[in-house]
This record gives sequence, structure tokens and C-alpha cells, in this order.
Amino acid sequence: MKPKLLHVLGGGPWQLPTVRLAKALGHRVLVSDMYRERPAYAWADEHEVVDITDCEGTLKLASRCRIDGIICDTTDVGVATAAFVAERLGLPGIGYETARNFTDKGRMRRLTDAAGMVVPRYRLLSSAAGLAAAAADIAYPLIVKPVDSQSGRGVSRLATAEALPAAFRLAQACSRSGEVLIESCVEGSEIIVDGFVVADNIEILGIARKVPFSDSLTVSSRIHYPGALPRAEFERIRAAVCATLSALGLADGVFHAEFMLSGEHVVPIDIAARGGGVMIYTHVLPHISGVNVNRAMIEWALGEPVRIRPLAVPRAANVEFFSMPRGTIAEISGAEAAAAVPGVAAIHFNLQAGDEVGPLEHKDRRPGYVVSLADDPDEVIEIAMRAISLLRVRMAGDTGFTSIG
Repeated sequence: MKPKLLHVLGGGPWQLPTVRLAKALGHRVLVSDMYRERPAYAWADEHEVVDITDCEGTLKLASRCRIDGIICDTTDVGVATAAFVAERLGLPGIGYETARNFTDKGRMRRLTDAAGMVVPRYRLLSSAAGLAAAAADIAYPLIVKPVDSQSGRGVSRLATAEALPAAFRLAQACSRSGEVLIESCVEGSEIIVDGFVVADNIEILGIARKVPFSDSLTVSSRIHYPGALPRAEFERIRAAVCATLSALGLADGVFHAEFMLSGEHVVPIDIAARGGGVMIYTHVLPHISGVNVNRAMIEWALGEPVRIRPLAVPRAANVEFFSMPRGTIAEISGAEAAAAVPGVAAIHFNLQAGDEVGPLEHKDRRPGYVVSLADDPDEVIEIAMRAISLLRVRMAGDTGFTSIG
């Protein structure tokens, strides 16, 4: 049988697992990215420099190369492009309009609101005209965010009106469309729900609880998958997931969703039609659910049969983010010892020697994290803390190392 050609959008480190797995499964791989030098190029059969937000440019490339499937698995910015190309070429995809529902938070709010779900009070603005009135109508505290950014870029949580104009300018600067969403803060416990849909059949593969940093409530310090939940709580969450995906139109493919448990309500906050970052997609979900979601996405994109059969009792996992002192990193030590701790699946540093540690303006400003896997929900946290205790950092101007918190 002739190998199929899979087009992977994005050639960065987070696309490497998909490229490698597709190759291991006997497929050929085309990678496109806006940058001339990307790590996935070395593994691909073909690569080309094309911005993954460029629908028409990507379509021309895909048509010329006669691809058999297209995938954008861990970044929002290429989801609509992949759907556009698949739709135009008659390949498996979620549909372009559906992709826009998942990558535009304004559309997301309108559709879930229209479906009768409990959503935050919100307003959509493309200019500062009416900003103060909209904020007063929603009432503080509130969230200001771009409708089409990712990783928490441009998101502000405001308790009073003083910083509202600056927060709006920041959000608009981070929005590709220039539109800004202002919405009420929903108090409660934030969760992540990961899963896969096959022909409208929704399989939930993992549910995690998020813990924010004390000095940045919009950025998580821990993502904890505790394993099995009480049946009533699971069914309540599942009902909200089903209603949300139905409202947004997802009939096939992977999803990564954030909800707030607020009293008796499960409130949709942000839902993505792609796999979760920070190794959730590649490391966490296969462990906790027994399902290789990356493989399932490749099979689905290439039109092959997909079977999702999760474990009857999910295992536990944890993603623990660590902090460092403010300043310039001179040296990091202890990574090898930390990675050798039993149960540690991976350690990743977002910041390296020479990088500046500053305020947690968005998720990518976190210095790094430890992924730990086990059967017991308490054990995965203990493993992560044991690994982090072995890490040390020396900041520029310091003579000695300090612990990483």
C-alpha cells in the first residue's frame, strides 16, 4: 500500500511527536510553518515555509503536494486553516465554520448563550467606545481578553476600573481581529476536560482540576488529573461538555475544554478543537485513559477507522509549574536528577540561561513544569514536588544557587 501523506501545520517542538509518530506508522509527512528553521523539518519528508494562519497559501501547498490528510494538533492558530483546507479538498476535518466557533471566543460565547447554557455576562467590543459602560453593566471583577489569542496572552483580571483602558489596549493588541471580549469573573473551581469525538459519540478521556498562581489568577500553577470522580459529578460535567460541543458543532476530533464549577452550574470558559498543551496530549492522556490520542488524530485525519476505548478506571497525572526569582537566569542545575525521579514523565523549561524571569503575563512566561504519572492522585503530586526539590537556579549577579519553587 502506498504511504499516505499527512500535512502537519506547525514545525515546532510540540508538533514533533505527531511527525515522529506518523513516520513510525509508515506515513509520509509534509510540515509547513512560517519560520525557516524549525525542529520538525528534520523529521519530515517535505517542508515548506507558509504561515499556518494563511488559509489560501496552505491550500495551494496542500493541493500541489496532493496530501491525504491535514492536522493541527496543539495550537489554536492553525485549527481554522486545517479545517479550511480539509473542507476544500474533501478530506476529513471539523468544518471551517465549526473551527471558527472554537477559535473565536466571541462566537463561542454567542453560541453557548443561544443554546441556553449558563455563561459569563459578556460584551464584545472592537473599539474603546462604550468600554466604560460595558464594564459597568457587567460589574467588577471582570475579565478582559482578546477573542482569538492563546496561552493567556492579553488576558487581564480587573477588580476596579482604573486599569480598564490599558487592559483593553493590551487585549486588542493581542487580537488578530481586533475584537475584545469583556466578561464577568465566574467564581468557583476551574477544571479541564479532554476527550475525543467520533461520529458525534463523545468520549471523555480526562478531567483535571486547575490551581492558579497566587499572584496571577489567570495562570495555572498545577493541573491535576485525580483519576476517577464521583459518578454524580462526572455526569454533571459530561452533560455540560455534550451541550457545549453540540452548540459549537464538533462531530469528530479531539477537544480540550476549560469549565468553571460554580455552585450547581458547569460554566464553559474556553474550548479548543485541538489537543492540550504542556504534554497533556502526548504524555498525560495516554497514561490516564489508555488511549493514544495522537495516533487517533492521525488516523482520523487520514480517513482511517478510529477506535476510542478508554480505561474503565482512569489513572492519575499531574503537571506542576515551578517559579524562579525575578531577574536573568545564569544557570540551571539538577535537571537530570529530577528527571530520574521514578514517575516523572518529563521536565520542560520554557526559560533557559540568558532568559529574563518576569511577571506571569501569560502561560508561556512560566519558567517550566514537571509532568508526573502514577495510579494514585496524591502520589503524582508528591513525585512532582520531589523532582522540583532537586532543581536549582543561579540568577545573574548571584554567587550561589537557590531552590526553584
